[in-house]
Amino acid sequence: MNEYLQFKGKIQQRVETLAHMLQELEAAGLVNGKMLSLWRDSLDGVRASLQDSLVRIAVVGSVKSGKSTLVNALLGRDLLKRGAGIITAFITRIRTDSVVGGWVELKPWHQVREELNANLRLLPTFQEEMDREEPLDLRRPEDRQRLEACLMRTQTEWQQAGGQIDPRFILLKGYVDGYAAVQGDLGEEVRRITFDAASIAGHQRYVGQEGPSVYVRNMELHHPVPWLGQEIEIADCQGSDSPNPLHLELLQRYLLGSHFILYVISSRTGLREADFKLLDYIKTLRMFPQTFFVLNVDLDAHPHEADLLSLVERVRSELAWVVPRPALFAFSGLYHLMDELGEDLPLREARRLDLWKEDAGLARLTEADFQAFRGELRQRIGAQRVRVLLGSGLSRLSMVAASVLDTARARKRSIDADLGGLHQLGEQLRVKQKALQSTLGTLENAISGLQDALRQEMDAAADRYFNPDAGILVRETLEMVEHYPIDPQYRRKLADYRQFVHELYRFYQEFRQSVWRYLVEKVNVRAIDFAKEQEAFLHERLSESSHAFWALFGSAVADYRREMAGFNVELRMAGDWCHCPWSSADRVAPPSFSPFLDQEGLGRGVLLMKFGLGRFTRFLTGIKARMGKEKNLLQWKSQDNETLQEALSLVKSETRSELLHAFQEYQKSFKNGYLHRILGEMTRTLQEEFRVRADMTQLDFAGILRQSEVEGEERALLRDHLVRTVEVTGGLVEELDELRCLVQLEWLAPGVEASQSEQEPLR
Repeated sequence: MNEYLQFKGKIQQRVETLAHMLQELEAAGLVNGKMLSLWRDSLDGVRASLQDSLVRIAVVGSVKSGKSTLVNALLGRDLLKRGAGIITAFITRIRTDSVVGGWVELKPWHQVREELNANLRLLPTFQEEMDREEPLDLRRPEDRQRLEACLMRTQTEWQQAGGQIDPRFILLKGYVDGYAAVQGDLGEEVRRITFDAASIAGHQRYVGQEGPSVYVRNMELHHPVPWLGQEIEIADCQGSDSPNPLHLELLQRYLLGSHFILYVISSRTGLREADFKLLDYIKTLRMFPQTFFVLNVDLDAHPHEADLLSLVERVRSELAWVVPRPALFAFSGLYHLMDELGEDLPLREARRLDLWKEDAGLARLTEADFQAFRGELRQRIGAQRVRVLLGSGLSRLSMVAASVLDTARARKRSIDADLGGLHQLGEQLRVKQKALQSTLGTLENAISGLQDALRQEMDAAADRYFNPDAGILVRETLEMVEHYPIDPQYRRKLADYRQFVHELYRFYQEFRQSVWRYLVEKVNVRAIDFAKEQEAFLHERLSESSHAFWALFGSAVADYRREMAGFNVELRMAGDWCHCPWSSADRVAPPSFSPFLDQEGLGRGVLLMKFGLGRFTRFLTGIKARMGKEKNLLQWKSQDNETLQEALSLVKSETRSELLHAFQEYQKSFKNGYLHRILGEMTRTLQEEFRVRADMTQLDFAGILRQSEVEGEERALLRDHLVRTVEVTGGLVEELDELRCLVQLEWLAPGVEASQSEQEPLR
């Protein structure tokens, strides 16, 4: 990161030079308090932009693709447990700070109890006991025994039925398996366990195994990565093919706030169906330019160099169907992790590494691509940060320097000018200043009017998109519910009156689970795609309008400059236009479709009540009447099918009602919490850009006139001071111009800029 740090250091040096110059101007009484405050506030903004914003890097891929191994290789340390579980409901985050440490937060007992019973209620096998008993508490031995018995019964039923394993079962089993390991660490409130350099490996006790990890609420580790820089967050995310829809939703949410993606593909499995689903989501986010694809090579599986190269080309060809010009790197994360560990490597793995190095061709390939990957990632992070500084810090610093230069030139000219002519020019310029302020007021009113018009347009677009009758998204979701295929085994099981309630509720839960996955994989993705379309629409309309606004503002500034030119003072930069950085929108992410996901659904008793006790009783009576009367089976078959169809229709009807309510709530959240916020932030940014330029363009003529009346030695001292200020700030303005050109040439070269044209600024 040396180049980036040097660039940032140059800006910092010039900020301090300008700040020192302001102190001298204030001490000499050469500037009024209002303008001085404006300059200093702007410099504070530049300093804030020099504080590196956190860059988030998401490491994604399928389960067991080698994500944790890659993260360890980047850290140069075996920090994360390789091959960790797939049931955790949090993302492992590592910050590249200079001090090694971190923390793990454990859930309080009340949260454990609530989550345990909420998931337990959704297991049909436990319904009979839950209807009679108080909620379970794992701290009671008898409750742990009941839970273990329930899980054994559930597992037996699934084995017999051949159905898919519910993620809730895995979660509940984790509560049982991990209880002994963490029960002494949990309390009534959230407990944070901290680690330092000596104890950081202790975090694996909580997150390295599936059992204890379900008790973890959140975690964060700190470890330096000198080649990558500080304020980088590397997130080891859940596998894209995890059986739990919650994990995919967490992954989607993190990607919304990420700046770069490291997509890990195992050389043993290649690309899977789940990979293409996740790639579709990344495409929706417009983040392919910020995505690095890593083919994590299993060196034991490739006999020679040609075999590996063939695999690389095959994966590149498959990616090319979805990703234009994928940035693909092929190397072994495990190889480079072992290589970094050196003498700390266990003997068995050291021998394995030696065997890999004996194949010089494979070793050369993995080493070359790993170095290329690190270099490209480092350069892209630096370029991203430079782009932010170039668009905010450097532009604002240039504006302040130009404003100080203009003020110093004007004050120096006032000392050299004829006093009578100065009074006359001052009156003319005060008129122009009022005109400039009037133009600014007109612009602010125009921007406010544009904001109202855009809000109405985007609200109308959102209303159409989420309309339950005309909107495609809602209609297709409801059609999915309506045409959801019913497994014939459920029809057979529901015909058994002894299992009717049990199986109806089980079908209801599995059906909801399928709907949940559909919402995460389809509805969330399409809602975010619509959000990105609205962002693009907003950027386009505001960019078009801002050019028109600038034409009006620029005309007023040009008129003002002409008057100043008559005073032999050239106003240089303060009013010059640069494209407005719409960075404010990046702090607001579109909401995920979560209302339905956060609901538990109906309890078994409520579902039965909705079905109708009378109808259910008649159904049971009819079945019992046929028992032992084979000749009457046909005449009851039609009635039985009708009743069963009513039961299945009830499940779908309840789900449709939930979804319609969820879409209504989501539509409100989407408009108020997202569209209106980004519109407000972006228009506020635009107004601020014009306001700052107008304020910095104007000069304090009352102060200039007072200064021009000073005589004698004091006048000479003021003139000398102003001459020095003009020389320093003039040189500073030229340096900043050169720095902007240099940055654009070295960091934003045409090839780099083209490849990153779709990138968004740091969030």
